[in-house]
Amino acid sequence: MRVGEILNVLTQFFHRQGIENAHVDAELLIAHVLRCKRLDLFLNYDKPLTQQQADTLRTYAKLRTQKHPLQYILGSVDFYGQRIKVDARVLIPRPETEELIHQLSEYWGDTPPQRVIDLGTGSGAIAITLVTLFPHITMTASDAYADALCLAIENATVNRVAHKIQFLHSDWFEKIPQHFDCIISNPPYLTEQEWMSAQPEVQCFEPKHALVSKDNGLADIKKLLGQGIKHLNPHGCIVLETGMDQHSHLHSFAKKCGYRSSKTTLDLHKRGRFFWAWL
Repeated sequence: MRVGEILNVLTQFFHRQGIENAHVDAELLIAHVLRCKRLDLFLNYDKPLTQQQADTLRTYAKLRTQKHPLQYILGSVDFYGQRIKVDARVLIPRPETEELIHQLSEYWGDTPPQRVIDLGTGSGAIAITLVTLFPHITMTASDAYADALCLAIENATVNRVAHKIQFLHSDWFEKIPQHFDCIISNPPYLTEQEWMSAQPEVQCFEPKHALVSKDNGLADIKKLLGQGIKHLNPHGCIVLETGMDQHSHLHSFAKKCGYRSSKTTLDLHKRGRFFWAWL
């Protein structure tokens, strides 16, 4: 069969299997097999697949119908211009986190902070992107999970910024002696109930420890705020990606911790997503 025919068959198959964005997923998987860009597929509509390509595509299609995340099957995601490898060791970077990068870039402008840390770095997407955009900052990236940290280092190496990032194996601030001008984190913030209602791709395949937190999703955020104030330089800032319904509590908690001020900013869907607090 030729590419155009296979695309139609695979799209219909994904529709029957209840796959959201069936046509897009089919295009991305075929493009991955052909090692071309998705937008270049129309140039190959009349090209037949080799037997090896057809077998590989069949394997990928089966995984997708079993709700394996598309990003894990493809092996990487594009994140704010960076190619980031992802697998079951780490959470898949979301567009919301790309928006966090955009807001940090807008806030820093031409005068970025000198010392920055990305806590719970996972794939390393945040740290790698920030040192690419702001090559003169001193960046630290930490994670409590050694396997995630290994992947972050691999991603930094592939993106040619490993020499610009200090990687540390630490459970939040446990082994972090330094002070920073900016602390950044996308910590776990889902409740157990929210995780139970998540899509199968999330619930069955992404690491639960990177998603769910105790105390109605607030335990890790509160730990970061409480400990983070001891690791900020004067006038430093902590910026966290959070759940949408947590901010009224976080503003009062940050005030109790001793932060001078705090604010909420919105994600791409105009929902309160990012929490900022200043020393």
